[in-house]
Amino acid sequence: MLAGQFCSVKVALFHVYPGDMALHEKPATLPAPGSGDVLYLVDLSGYVFRAYHAIAPLTSSKGEPTHAVMGTVNMLQKVVNDRRPAMFAVAMDSKGPSFRKGMDERYKANRPPAPPDLKQQMARCNEVVLAYNIPVYQQDGFEADDLIAAVTKRAVADGVQVVIVSADKDLMQLVHDDDHRVVLWDSMRDRVFGPKEVTEKFGVKPSQLRDLLALTGDSSDNIPGVPGVGPKTASDLLNEYQTMEGVYANVDQVKRAKLKENLKAHEADARLSQQLVTLNTSMDIAWDKSHLAYGGANTEELRRLFTELEFTRLRDQLGSPPSIPPGAQVTLARAATKAAEKAPRERTQRLVTSAEALAEFVKRAKATKLFALSVVGTTHDANRTDIVGVALSVDDAEGLYVPISHRYLGAPKQMSEKDVVHALGGLLADPSMVVAGHELKYSIIALALRGAPTKAVVFDAMIAAYLLDPEAPHRPADLAEREFGIKLDAFADAPKAKGKGPELTFEEIEVERAMGYAAPLAEVMLKLHGRFATSLDNERLGPLFRDVEMPLVKVLADVEMAGVLVDTKKLEEVSVRVEKELRELDAKAKELAGHDFSMRSRDQLETILFDELKLPVIKRTPKGGRSTDAAVLDELAPLHPLPQVICDYRELDKLKGTYLDALPRAVNPRTGRIHTRYEQAVAATGRLSSMDPNLQNIPIRTAVGREIRAAFIPEKGFEIVSADYSQIELRVLAHLSRDKELLEAFRGTGDIHTHTAALIFDVPKEVVTTEMRRRAKTINFGVIYGMGDAALAKQLGIDKSEAARFIEAYFDRYSGVREFMDRTVEAAKKGEAVRTLLGRRRFLPNLHSANRGLRFEAERIAKNTPIQGTAADIMKCAMVALGEPKLLPTSKMILTVHDELVFEVPKAEVAGAMEIIREKMASAMVLEVPLLVEVGHGPHWAAAH
Repeated sequence: MLAGQFCSVKVALFHVYPGDMALHEKPATLPAPGSGDVLYLVDLSGYVFRAYHAIAPLTSSKGEPTHAVMGTVNMLQKVVNDRRPAMFAVAMDSKGPSFRKGMDERYKANRPPAPPDLKQQMARCNEVVLAYNIPVYQQDGFEADDLIAAVTKRAVADGVQVVIVSADKDLMQLVHDDDHRVVLWDSMRDRVFGPKEVTEKFGVKPSQLRDLLALTGDSSDNIPGVPGVGPKTASDLLNEYQTMEGVYANVDQVKRAKLKENLKAHEADARLSQQLVTLNTSMDIAWDKSHLAYGGANTEELRRLFTELEFTRLRDQLGSPPSIPPGAQVTLARAATKAAEKAPRERTQRLVTSAEALAEFVKRAKATKLFALSVVGTTHDANRTDIVGVALSVDDAEGLYVPISHRYLGAPKQMSEKDVVHALGGLLADPSMVVAGHELKYSIIALALRGAPTKAVVFDAMIAAYLLDPEAPHRPADLAEREFGIKLDAFADAPKAKGKGPELTFEEIEVERAMGYAAPLAEVMLKLHGRFATSLDNERLGPLFRDVEMPLVKVLADVEMAGVLVDTKKLEEVSVRVEKELRELDAKAKELAGHDFSMRSRDQLETILFDELKLPVIKRTPKGGRSTDAAVLDELAPLHPLPQVICDYRELDKLKGTYLDALPRAVNPRTGRIHTRYEQAVAATGRLSSMDPNLQNIPIRTAVGREIRAAFIPEKGFEIVSADYSQIELRVLAHLSRDKELLEAFRGTGDIHTHTAALIFDVPKEVVTTEMRRRAKTINFGVIYGMGDAALAKQLGIDKSEAARFIEAYFDRYSGVREFMDRTVEAAKKGEAVRTLLGRRRFLPNLHSANRGLRFEAERIAKNTPIQGTAADIMKCAMVALGEPKLLPTSKMILTVHDELVFEVPKAEVAGAMEIIREKMASAMVLEVPLLVEVGHGPHWAAAH
């Protein structure tokens, strides 16, 4: 009879129309997008944790882990864009232990500490939530689930429907048995849980879920429950006895003996588990519907974050804030958030063509003590350029352009260069002013050569961006797009006309068109000043930027303007002799090959070496060819004389083309000197580079290289003074590693390479041979650059196994060095950037690469960067100290080459200058070991070094 009744009811259900169905039997759905009196409440802590484990690991180019952040952003975007919430909030776990720890010490005790990259991403998610302008519920001692329960209780009492954005089974307790006032939305799977779905999932009503969770327990949270009671058993018990109290009131009626035994034996655990799974709503929470009204995200802040995180697609999709549903209150005011930013003003550009307009700009700049500047010239060489115009800004929504020397038919009257320089000179001469720009050294030199030296504080956005991320693009257009979403057009990138005569230069285009390129540049540089000044301090880079890099801009400007004098006649004489040697080497190579061929033809040389002479193939080119590079020729040289001849030819040919013939052409006809250009924002280690021409790679160990250096001479009545840090990187390594042996070696007066040789060969210093010292020196410097056994074996000409023994012996003796390098790599793998002593940093995403070669190279860079970067910082500090005009008023700093500074000093002042230079360089940074500076002087550079 019962069976028949049951069957008839089931049949009847299939004939009930949806409108007549009991509410708790209807599938749950989400409210219509934009519905009023609906609160979307996100379990943020749970969601970040879920995304961390659900999404494949992802890192930015800086090495920052981002996959959990990406998952969280996608979820928030889905809520904002698809649901258009009238009210919105997130809940987060407390930073300390929850009250449940006081109930049971075992609670969550088996969970390992959160991985560093999860903590890092949780912090980023906090930033993201603030940028979305979403109120946050967080309270000491309570978990996010408790806060969600408390907020839900208040919301429902106030007539608000709640959508909990989560799939956490614990939160499903909050669903009502008979209505849809509370539903859960699993946004990852787009599933909605109401009373029907909870009942189908667990076999009990939502109101019984707490007891089911208590009986079953949760191993992940160390909630004990009752052994042997799984979800099916628990649901059967609760369907029969309704509650856990009912189960224990009727425990003797349970038919399964083992189950009955377990229930009785573990009643205390079941009762404790019930307390642990019960959501606590007793805390005092802020409830204010206007506080929760969602008014949209801070788009600019999101754009900045998405740019930093390299979420390019998300950044590009940023549009206007989501529309607000009719009747919803629009307010962004809430606790612990900053006031809403002012709506961005319309950007404008303006021409300045009168003295009155320029004077008005100068007046405004003096009032704000800040302006942006960019000189537009005819060439990249600031020492030779003519000024075409000047871009200026004192308002980050307005850029000005002052045309000076545009020349075309119908060109308007423009301001004179003299008047513009005079007006700007007053601003630049004021030490209380700040001048912002991009690659400011160019503008500083161009204006200084016209009588307007810069005493103002400089803020170079290019160098700021370089410090924040040394390997990201930092052209003006890149920075404008990345930081503000502004499209900055550059004249160099403009489409060029085809077949209509020569291309126009910048001075030949209309001033209005020129304004469109130049004025926005100054405006954006002013905006970047505000953005980067904060970012630099937040990233612990502010002191390095303000105290080292920015003063160095002015010092380098002086070095470039000073230039260096060269004896072009001597260079020509050496070039003639080298040309003769090249012809002799060419003839010798052809004789060894047995026929004529071109020395500069890689393909012909490949055929001769490997097909005709049958020499072994050492390595392949990326395209599969047989390599003939210098390393290959060095390895082949012992097998046949031709490879060595080719090496000698290539070296001489390069010196002739790069220096002997090129340096005379680089002489500035106005000054008679060579003015190289130093780049601060190229090498990721912080080292300076030199270009047009490059004066940093002139060899010192070859005869021709020394002759080239001998051509660098002082003007009459002066001498060259050269000051060089001795073994600076090894001394930095001693300081960073605090290795006792290394510290002792440098605190004494002995030779570090002899000291190392004695240690690794286990002999007294007195019996160390020249060969032992040579090998120890190679190892000392090889360690800094992460040299492995294969590379060391090649350099020393020994077996790989012997090289491995040398390296192992080195680290056995200098164990502090090994520990320092291991610590550095491990910290970098956990998402930390590697840093120098002054905080300069470098990101190494390839530390997690599946490619073994890329991973090992990243580890090598991690070990080397703090050493080489700190050495570069020391050199920069020394240059800033020695750049003080009053220190060496009659001398000039004319070159910086790696660890060496070169000066032009009056002969009568050489002795005093040498002492000042030595003292300032030695005290540039205080280390655990002394900085040794070797200073020499002479009639030319080769004699002084």
